[in-house]
Amino acid sequence: MPETRTRALGGATPSTLNLEARTVDVVALSGYAPAVRPGPAPDGANEAWIEELDAAGADLSRLVGGPVLKDHRPTTDNAVGVVDTARLDGGAGGRILATVRFAVKPAADELMGDVGGGIVRGVSLGYRVTKWQVAGRRDGLRVFRAVTWEPYELSFTPLPVDAGATVRSITMPDFKPCEKCSTPNGCQKLGGCVQDADAGSGDTPAGGAADTTTATDGARAQANAEIRSIARVANLSASFADGLIDRGATVEEARAAAFNELSRRGGGVIVTAGPVQMGTDHTDPTERRRAMAGALAAKLAPGLVKPEGRDREFMGYRALDMVADLATARGDRFNRFDQNALLERAIGAHSTGDFPALLADAGNKILLAQYGMAAPTYRKWAARRSFTDFKPHKFLRLGDFPSFKKLSENGELRYGTMSENRELVTADEYATGIVIGRKALINDDLSSLSDFSSMIALRAAADENRMAYGVLTSNPTMSDGKAMFHAGHANLAASGSAISVASVGAAVAALRKQKSLDGIPLNLVAVFLVVGPDKELEAKQVVASITPTKAGDANPWAGNLEVVVDANITGNGWYVMADGAMCPCIVYGYVSGGEGPQILSERDFDTQSVKVRAGLDFGNGVIDFRGAYYNPGN
Repeated sequence: MPETRTRALGGATPSTLNLEARTVDVVALSGYAPAVRPGPAPDGANEAWIEELDAAGADLSRLVGGPVLKDHRPTTDNAVGVVDTARLDGGAGGRILATVRFAVKPAADELMGDVGGGIVRGVSLGYRVTKWQVAGRRDGLRVFRAVTWEPYELSFTPLPVDAGATVRSITMPDFKPCEKCSTPNGCQKLGGCVQDADAGSGDTPAGGAADTTTATDGARAQANAEIRSIARVANLSASFADGLIDRGATVEEARAAAFNELSRRGGGVIVTAGPVQMGTDHTDPTERRRAMAGALAAKLAPGLVKPEGRDREFMGYRALDMVADLATARGDRFNRFDQNALLERAIGAHSTGDFPALLADAGNKILLAQYGMAAPTYRKWAARRSFTDFKPHKFLRLGDFPSFKKLSENGELRYGTMSENRELVTADEYATGIVIGRKALINDDLSSLSDFSSMIALRAAADENRMAYGVLTSNPTMSDGKAMFHAGHANLAASGSAISVASVGAAVAALRKQKSLDGIPLNLVAVFLVVGPDKELEAKQVVASITPTKAGDANPWAGNLEVVVDANITGNGWYVMADGAMCPCIVYGYVSGGEGPQILSERDFDTQSVKVRAGLDFGNGVIDFRGAYYNPGN
């Protein structure tokens, strides 16, 4: 299973730091870079172990373009650059080399100074391992080698583990394989094997005093290289560095001398480049769960949901594998090969709630996609409004606002009042649900979730449609004591008639003549001809385009009215309506900004199952009569 890890790596003062380009070359990994880790081991054993990284098994695709941070802290303040390039140097046990480009920000400028001055020498990889290989034992501990892994982030850190990794120097030597640990490029400890230092064995390197002399000469050469690097970073002359080297100055003395020289001159000049763009923190469990939900939804409903972005990373995961990944990302440790342990993390007492949330996120993606395709017809002529809660709501209507009044010179504005709207609409709560059992979870059989999500989307759309047309066709009584369609509202035909040019003309004229509450003509434009299946043929004939032979045969409604047909309208009655956005008569909406039905899930501790609940907080009702006209038909 993938597991988020970090590895701090050693370094030395670089001479590849380019102040103008704001770049530096680094050795992100040198050799197997063994590190002792506390338990549990990758196979779940509760024991300390040795970790090794095989560069040949690294997928560098995410590292290139990945973030450069300070100490692996994924915040915008600690984002100091980007990995421009990364490449493999050598095969198994080889190195990973990279070029880092610093951001243009104070934190990055400060870090550049620390790197150039040798204060910060270590770089560190953030990575995930997807495949381990047992590589024997060393110093009484088992060795696990990462043979398939993915570095995704690089950090600068003052705490090195691998002495062979470094912010690179141009004169850096390429080391030969170590005779003791067989590391091709990574064993760079002078006078002995790096494993001796890591393991704390205390063995004396072979060669005695001769090796000590070699180490002393090497240390002086290293210090000289660092002094020249400090001079270059500070934009000081070569003679400045030569003078320090000739008198045997230490690196600390050289750094202090460079600082004093810059202070005397008034400071150095830092050349900046273009901005660096940083991406999302992909280590965040919530962000990972969101990507997993996209992958799970795409697997359960392949024809409906397509994976996007990071979703594809998890397409090969089982649902319980995703649980293990999320638990590991949160720092949990357990045997990932134990089904009962996985199920415990999914729905047991120690669960963080990731699995129910994962199922809910995936179900909502499927539901939203299917719900968007349903497109109930009532939304064409009804107006959407927001419900903040389940209490009765009032909504403004066209003409409720006071009209404009002419002002005389130096005249005072006389403020009007809003027309009183006494129509109330209340949202209600609707719900249904299913249970996904323990066996289905273990067998990775979540097809019922896909079916449930798709069916609830269709059912919700159909129920909303039924409720909206129920309000329309029931002709509800309004607060003035009259039905919505009433002769006193001037929106009801005196007698039923078939759909014709003349009868539709009478309905259109009636809408034009409607007035606001304070008597101002609204001049409403008819947009929809709403009918049931029994009147569909008549309606479409009336609005069909024809080529007349004389003016009297012209069809004035062709292209001016849209026919809306719905089976919730029965019989011969038909309606002509204005645009709901212009003059809303029937409104609908969801509580607290929700978009249709929403899926929630919870654990059942007694049965070790997951309950999946679909809820719909929906309201609709009539608020006005002036934008609709009804003819009983015949």
